[in-house]
Amino acid sequence: MKKLLLILTCVLLCPYLLNAGGIVTNTNQSATWVRTMVRDASTGIDAVYFNPAGLVKLNDGFHFSLNNQTIFQNKDVTANYPTLNPNPKEYKGDVKALVFPSAYAAWKKGRLAVSFGFNPVGGGGGAEYNDGLPSFEMPLSILPTVVGGALTQLDQGIQLATGVDPLLRNVTGYDAEIYFNGSSVFFGYQLGLSFKITDMISVAAGARYITAKNTYEGYIRDIMIVAEPLNPALGGTVTPGNYLRTIGTTFGMDLTATAAMLDAQTTDKEVDVEEKGSGFTPFVGAHLSLLDDKLSIGLKYELKTKLELETTVNDGKDGYGMFIQDSIVHSDMPAMLSVGIGYEIIDNLKAMVGFHYYFDKSANYGKTLDAEPTINVTNDKVMDNNYFEIGLGLEYGITENFCVSGGYLLANSGVTEDYQSDLSYSLNSNTFGLGVGIKIIDNLMVNLGGAYSIYKDGTKSGTYISSGLPYSYDLKKSNLIFGIGLDISF
Repeated sequence: MKKLLLILTCVLLCPYLLNAGGIVTNTNQSATWVRTMVRDASTGIDAVYFNPAGLVKLNDGFHFSLNNQTIFQNKDVTANYPTLNPNPKEYKGDVKALVFPSAYAAWKKGRLAVSFGFNPVGGGGGAEYNDGLPSFEMPLSILPTVVGGALTQLDQGIQLATGVDPLLRNVTGYDAEIYFNGSSVFFGYQLGLSFKITDMISVAAGARYITAKNTYEGYIRDIMIVAEPLNPALGGTVTPGNYLRTIGTTFGMDLTATAAMLDAQTTDKEVDVEEKGSGFTPFVGAHLSLLDDKLSIGLKYELKTKLELETTVNDGKDGYGMFIQDSIVHSDMPAMLSVGIGYEIIDNLKAMVGFHYYFDKSANYGKTLDAEPTINVTNDKVMDNNYFEIGLGLEYGITENFCVSGGYLLANSGVTEDYQSDLSYSLNSNTFGLGVGIKIIDNLMVNLGGAYSIYKDGTKSGTYISSGLPYSYDLKKSNLIFGIGLDISF
């Protein structure tokens, strides 16, 4: 019980991400991506993000793209822990981002293209948990054992003296009001310059300015136990400290020290915290056009973004010192390499292949280990391999103004169980996307798409730090995306 809110604090330090992409990187950055799953060799306006060197293939003039995605995610955890009631117990989490925008602009003239992009490159979602999570409830679940254990010797003494067991130790349950709401969004503001060296080769360079913000609001209030001694008047739903004081007064025992200790451990805790920071992401790219432009190859490399977020505690709600004003939290974004290939198989039928590799192990996500939950460790301590993705997409033009498309994306996470927690975990996934592109007029295109992610179940097991009891989590997730985009040129 000494670390009742310590586990909550460690959970609060994890960002809440609604991403298709790496562990902390969003690559679902256009409605066209939603319907194809692959845009790494794009020569359209969304190449501002996916393949900046490919922008030189645009027609001369101005080009704009406005996109939004609505994302729904289920995050379900089933916990096995001896003192939970019931055990095992399932916790369902609903996470959503109704607005997930991206906007691109480019001006192309001759060999040169200048571009701007805005999008949520990390985070972008919010999570609300009205009933808590295992890491919130597990500290509470041992209260009946703690209080009952403190009264066992008294029960034995009274029974020995009177022949009647008063069952003062019969603490059968616990209760509390638990609430948590967290959000995380890393906005990127990107400028890029693209240049055509030859008809076959173009290059690009630029930088993205990232503003990062995590917000956490939560509390644990009204922590109670359910005591059912032989005399009902002594028990009921009460605070642990008050129950011990009642028993002590009734039977002439000095339980004030133990009651005071329980008061301190079960007092209301409240958190209202913001973490903010910023950083720069330089990037470079190249594009190859081969076989009379039937074959396109796009390359992009983004350098690591070092992000150190400064903590602001609002209205003194720091969880009784568990958050420290002006303290620094690490929340890097890793370096990333993307490679894309687009090939026109026959007239109106195009195939696309993409590969993303995230250099997670050399970044710092602010993770901790179960054995030392207050000490930050670098990613190489909680990962065996770096995260990667492989995608395949097909697009077929049914008419000059209407096309259909579909795609598949395989994501492989390299984290170990030390990385996983009940609120922040990374799982392997398979994502399928479908959609259409509709050309309203020559310079106006509408893209509509939907995608669904199926995640491989994960596990987490260990020994709970406060009680020494074993626990395990079964981790599940699913993701649904709807995207709409409008591309304009003139």
